[in-house]
Amino acid sequence: MRDPVSLHCHRHSALGVTHMRLPRRPSGYLACGLILGVAGSFLVSPAAARADPQLRKLECVNVQAAVLESGTSLGITRDVLREALLAGIHTKLPRLKLEPTCPNRIFFKVFVQNLSQGMIDGFYGHIAFEVRRKATFVDTSLPLDARAWDGESYVHGTRDKAKASVLDLLNNYLTQFAADYQAANP
Repeated sequence: MRDPVSLHCHRHSALGVTHMRLPRRPSGYLACGLILGVAGSFLVSPAAARADPQLRKLECVNVQAAVLESGTSLGITRDVLREALLAGIHTKLPRLKLEPTCPNRIFFKVFVQNLSQGMIDGFYGHIAFEVRRKATFVDTSLPLDARAWDGESYVHGTRDKAKASVLDLLNNYLTQFAADYQAANP
C-alpha cells in the first residue's frame, strides 16, 4: 500500500528543486530525519547571486510572519519571527523600505511539531520564505499577486535547538535573498 503522506522540499530561486517523502510509520522518522538533515544542508546553502528580473525595482515590502506549533511550545512565536525578519531586512537590505501599506510582501511561515516516540525526543517542521509582489498578467492586463522569490525547507533536531534552527534558516534565506536582490538592483 502506498503511503498517503508526502511532504516536499522546494527551493525555486537559485538552488534548484528537491523532493522528499516523510514516512507515516514512527520507525521511519529516524531514517527520514537523517536524510532531511543531510539534504537540508544543501537546500539552504548559499548559492551564487542571480540578477532575477522579478526582483528589479522592488522598492518596498510589507512583512508578515506566521507560526504553527503542535505540542509543547518551543519558544517560536510570531513576534520572535517578525522581529528577526525586520532586523534582518534592516541589516542585509537597507535600501528596501519597510512599509505596512506596501502591496509587496515578504512571508515567513513556520510549522513545527514535537516528536516524542521511544528514544526519539525532538522536533521537525517546515519553513517557508516567500517574496510576493503585484504584477500584471500580460494577456489580460489583470492585476495579480505573483511569487518573485521563495525558499522552503524542512528542519529537525532536539527541542532545545528548535528556535535557533528556525532563526538560522531565516538568516540563510535573508542572506540569499539579499544577494539576489542586490544583483538585480545594483
